[in-house]
Amino acid sequence: MNKFTFNIGNKTIGVGRNVLIQTMGDKKTSKTAYLINLTNNLQKSGLDMMRFSVLDDQDIDSLKIIKQNTNIPLIADIHFDGNLALKAIEIAHVDKIRINPGNINESSLRKIIQSAKEHDIAIRIGVNSGSLNRYRGKTKSPVDDFFLAMDETLAIFEQEGFQKLVLSLKTSDPDLLEQLYMHAYQIYPYPLHLGLTEAGFGIQGAVKTTASIINLLKNGIGDTLRVSLADDRIEEIRACKTLLSVSHRRNDIPSLIVCPTCGRTTYDLKGLAREVESFLDTVFKPIKVAVMGCPVNGMGEAKDANYGIAGTGVKNKLLVFSKGKPIGTYPEEEAKAKLFTLIKNF
Repeated sequence: MNKFTFNIGNKTIGVGRNVLIQTMGDKKTSKTAYLINLTNNLQKSGLDMMRFSVLDDQDIDSLKIIKQNTNIPLIADIHFDGNLALKAIEIAHVDKIRINPGNINESSLRKIIQSAKEHDIAIRIGVNSGSLNRYRGKTKSPVDDFFLAMDETLAIFEQEGFQKLVLSLKTSDPDLLEQLYMHAYQIYPYPLHLGLTEAGFGIQGAVKTTASIINLLKNGIGDTLRVSLADDRIEEIRACKTLLSVSHRRNDIPSLIVCPTCGRTTYDLKGLAREVESFLDTVFKPIKVAVMGCPVNGMGEAKDANYGIAGTGVKNKLLVFSKGKPIGTYPEEEAKAKLFTLIKNF
């Protein structure tokens, strides 16, 4: 069970703290302006930490500029080249390093640990099924392969007296993932980063991720989270927020109820619902909002919503309601503006 609490940049991770939401840059880190814009926009929607791949010195130079133009913790993802990890710490001044067991030699790893201690930054040991390398098949089961890789690497950190650690054991197999984290939670005192790696496109990836980690979250397991989707990064943030809300690990996330529509719907419900969703991306309060199709089920099915909007059966006339009681009927644009004002003032 996690016993450590510490800062990563301006965020705190650990016991009694909110689960922190992560994603990763989707272009080469040298695409500086694009990634500054992406990071800052995603932060407005709830991103807590941003990870970047580091492949060369050009990425280091870019990461330094990104760091100067953003204000959430930045993570450098390092493989093979220990010198790049040192540069990420000492030149780019990142807040955290992510390394993979087995692809950085022990001598380089000890230098990275010492530099991280001197600069007071965190390190994630990220065991990944795609890069188990020399550990694959070394034990009686895939589960034990993961823990062999983790334990051998962790021993080096503990020899160096380094405790500002986050651990992850990621795979694309949902059943295996749950086994790994259940066991890790029992035996390691460090914070855990959750995520099903290579989950896939939008809805399929979100469903697979939910199936693999919802029980972990409900049982208090996990300190940081990424939903790894082959999709727009805002969808990752939305998926993380939804998971944290339904697992009751965060209480500052809005809930959106949306009618699936039928022949009774006389307005562009899906279009309006997307507008409401985008509006709620930057709202951080426990409010429940409904977008409903018709007067048959509108206020009834969504009577527990703090605020909602529903079709009336009359073209371009929408009902705004609260807790199952009508507030008023308005033209569509006026109804939308009324709903947004109510949400802001909640």
